[in-house]
Amino acid sequence: MDRRALLSELKKLVFMNELKADDIRLYILLLTNCIGSRNGAIDYGTIKNAIGREFSTIKLKKACQRLINLKLINITSSIPVGTTVEEFTICYMICVDLDN
Repeated sequence: MDRRALLSELKKLVFMNELKADDIRLYILLLTNCIGSRNGAIDYGTIKNAIGREFSTIKLKKACQRLINLKLINITSSIPVGTTVEEFTICYMICVDLDN
């Protein structure tokens, strides 16, 4: 799937209420973070700086789960959930092949 087709697919998922704005922001952030590869790792602090300080670990986990359910990503590390957890890295894989 090329990038244009991917954006078109994301648009359909938003229209069908499958994805929320935070889900799309996270997905685009994950895509741009792993340029040239389908695997990536990103710090939670980087995610919060890009998406917003109110993007809690609970919101992150829910957004990741929606992206996983739609087979857009796979998380290969655990996401700690709690109000005091601020420093961790999530490792992930983009499931959509952007080069075809």
